[in-house]
Amino acid sequence: MKNEELEVSVSQKHGDKQKAFNYVDMIKCLIEEKKLDEPELIGDFSDSERSSISSMISHINQEVSDFYAEEDDEET
Repeated sequence: MKNEELEVSVSQKHGDKQKAFNYVDMIKCLIEEKKLDEPELIGDFSDSERSSISSMISHINQEVSDFYAEEDDEET
């Protein structure tokens, strides 16, 4: 979320609940879900900010996907 003072705050959704962002929880989600969902951007984000955030999530998801694909290849 970006407020009127241009301050960005990050929260994460787990089920129906919103809570403050935590890197450990993000890693747990990556392990369990093997991906991050596209973020919900609330506030006045520029097109370049939106693109940058979306790109970051895509890169993370690609790396996680590649990691699990390699892990599966090693098991076979």
